[in-house]
Amino acid sequence: MTNIDTKRETNFAVTLTPCHFKENTYIAHVPRRTVTTDQILDLVSAHNQGIDRYQVAHAMELLKKEILEQTELGFAVDILEICKLYIAPVNSVKSLTPESESVSGFEARFAVNDRLREKLKGMSASVTAVVDNSPQISQIENPVAKDISEKEILKATFSARITGKKLKVEGEKGGVFFVPSIGDGTSSSSEDDWIKVPNEFITRNTDRTLEFILPRTIESGKHYFIAVRTSERRGIELKNPITGISKIPIMVAE
Repeated sequence: MTNIDTKRETNFAVTLTPCHFKENTYIAHVPRRTVTTDQILDLVSAHNQGIDRYQVAHAMELLKKEILEQTELGFAVDILEICKLYIAPVNSVKSLTPESESVSGFEARFAVNDRLREKLKGMSASVTAVVDNSPQISQIENPVAKDISEKEILKATFSARITGKKLKVEGEKGGVFFVPSIGDGTSSSSEDDWIKVPNEFITRNTDRTLEFILPRTIESGKHYFIAVRTSERRGIELKNPITGISKIPIMVAE
């Protein structure tokens, strides 16, 4: 539940997510923190000493009932001069005889009051965080291993499973790669050394899970980092692919 400061102070801030369609551009997002009806009533009581909280609550219930009834009758309702609630059809209607059709399927929509719109334009906020939109690998395992200790060792030409976030491989330049671990325990920076898993070897491809068969070009007895790369978002090919690399190398055995 959102904590409400009765002194009307706020830590209003936004998060930024890199826009992969435009260089050096970020999409600002306001985290959604919901204030409940009970919290609103607490604030009304705190800012208006002596008011009967239960009378206000009863009045709010009556107001809500009338708003819903008028909306159901097809009216657009001006809610406290803050926004206008109205209904609209969800889909278009295809018909040879439109006059005889019965339209079904509606949704609620809101139009912001001009005064509120102008107030919001003048607001400013700090940035709390820049969100990393790259694939995030949390675990790599051998899904067919029976012994827990062997799950951290991949078998050459066998399958592997990756779990995490934003893992789905998409786009022409997307893929799963084995990145050789060099002498100091870090991943090779030269992509010429990376070994790509053929796309047809990927058997499961979701945001949370990747499963694939190890290609024969992977050398057993060596350590590799796993890189997951996507070059497509929402059906659009990105100018610069997004890559996530595992933090810990994994052993490949015979």
